[in-house]
Amino acid sequence: MNYYSTEKICIVYVIFRLEDDADQQIYAKHHVDAFSFYQSLSELLKHLKEIYEDQNLIQKCRCKYIALKQLNKLFSFFYSEFTRIFSFLNYDDITLMNDIQNKINNRLQNALSVCLIEFSSLDKLKIFLQDVNNKQRVNYQLRDEQQTVKSIAASKKHFVSSSTLLEISIERVI
Repeated sequence: MNYYSTEKICIVYVIFRLEDDADQQIYAKHHVDAFSFYQSLSELLKHLKEIYEDQNLIQKCRCKYIALKQLNKLFSFFYSEFTRIFSFLNYDDITLMNDIQNKINNRLQNALSVCLIEFSSLDKLKIFLQDVNNKQRVNYQLRDEQQTVKSIAASKKHFVSSSTLLEISIERVI
C-alpha cells in the first residue's frame, strides 16, 4: 500500500527521514536539489545501499549460506538460521526453494522426493517441511519409548531369571 500520491513525495519523505551520515551523504553529493536528482525511490535506496552495504557481511553470509545444513537440528531452528542468512542476500524464491531441498536432512529430503506437490512459494514449502518434521519427530519419540519399554521389560525378565537361579542355587547349597 502506497501512502504517497507521487514518487517524488515518497522520495522527499525518505530524504527527510535520513539522519546523521546518510543525511550528509545525500545532500553533499547532490548539493541544492537532492529531491529532484532521484527519479525513483528505488534509485535513492540503491544509492544508499551502495554507500552503506557491508560487503564483508554479505560475503560472510554467502559462505554461511553455502555451508548451512540441517543435519540433526530441529527444522524450526534450521529454518530460522536459513532465513536470517538469506535476508542479507539477494536470492529469489525459486533459488531458495531449490537450495533448501539440498540443505535439509535426509529424512526430509526423502519425504519431499515422494511428495507429488508442486510448491508455489517458499512459505508453502516451509509449512510442508515443518509439518513432516514434526510428524517424524513424534514417530521417532514413540519408537524410542517403545524400545525403552521393551528394554525395561527385558531387564526385569533377566532380573527375575537371575533371582530365580540364585534361589535355586541357594536351595542346592542348603
